[in-house]
Amino acid sequence: MATGEAAPWWVHLVTWVVVATGWFIVHRATLARERRREKRDSAKQLVSDLHDLERSAREFHGAGIFDEYSAAALAMRCDRMIKMSQRLPFDELKIDPGLLKSLRQAITCHNIDRSAFSQQAANSEIQRNIRNATDDLVDAVEEAKARFWA
Repeated sequence: MATGEAAPWWVHLVTWVVVATGWFIVHRATLARERRREKRDSAKQLVSDLHDLERSAREFHGAGIFDEYSAAALAMRCDRMIKMSQRLPFDELKIDPGLLKSLRQAITCHNIDRSAFSQQAANSEIQRNIRNATDDLVDAVEEAKARFWA
């Protein structure tokens, strides 16, 4: 090609197609990375909420007197947490429903009923069951998060 001659039209077209394709690929990768980050942040919040639920449950069962409002609020929070963990994006984690059931049973055991309530020591079976069920569920969420949203 001699100096001063213009490049054929198709060379410019190929250049622009390569640039547009590169931008599109980078943009899609960036969006996917942002979605995974948002999901990881959601999982982190779920774990934090589970620890708050555990703390509330342990305080309720360790209280000296039965508080009907706290009992109802605790059961409601537990139900909400379980429902939330079964919706998007957490349904992608495929958390074992048995772990959710164990958490519910540990928190709302017979001690949440006024007629059967008794103050539980920090190392009682009920307190241990709450801690173990929460830990099992948190471990499952963390493992699934690492597997699916790394």
